[in-house]
Amino acid sequence: MKVFVVCDDQGRIISINKPGDVGDQPSGISGAGIFPESGQFVHYIELPAEFAKKPLLDLHTELRVDLKNERPRLVKAQDFTESFREKK
Repeated sequence: MKVFVVCDDQGRIISINKPGDVGDQPSGISGAGIFPESGQFVHYIELPAEFAKKPLLDLHTELRVDLKNERPRLVKAQDFTESFREKK
């Protein structure tokens, strides 16, 4: 299953959600969408199968977005090495 993830430049998850079940039809929610703030990024990426049945709310603490490779991917937070950047 793929999910939409909003993360910061360190891979910390700000928001995670799965696409609705309305297919190509309008959702009926006016103005609905994902609007990242400055310094935030939206990715549509595969959720590891072992996390598919967990509540999305729990995934904020259990996962991070690995941005080191060409394609972002979700990894376990415990296996994630955060790259600290000096703030300008």
